[in-house]
Amino acid sequence: MIFSAAFRYKHQGSSAPEPPALRSIITDKQAVIIALCYGYDHKESAGPCGGILREALKHDAIAALILYNEPKYNAKNLDLSTIDPAVPSSGEGVLWRFFDWIDKGAFEVSADAFNTFRVCC
Repeated sequence: MIFSAAFRYKHQGSSAPEPPALRSIITDKQAVIIALCYGYDHKESAGPCGGILREALKHDAIAALILYNEPKYNAKNLDLSTIDPAVPSSGEGVLWRFFDWIDKGAFEVSADAFNTFRVCC
């Protein structure tokens, strides 16, 4: 509920297209979203991380961070305005890890990862 409120809250009179918390994550803290995805590596954190991810994925920019994540961008933030969908993926980004989490995890992890993947794609 806290993340849901943070991702929707806008200051009164603000003309910004997105809430400040969302803008901060998109521009400066993209590693938070990627770390939430890797929460599926551990059974204990899969549920809470998945819930936060599904709430964040209500915004297209967050989905783009997951869809276009590549290992070469881990050191710096991905500029969403420069994404070229015609460039093929390396297959090593976080999106591709969802297939492992869905296929090889415990049932609870697999089910939660599939729900998040379904929302993302």
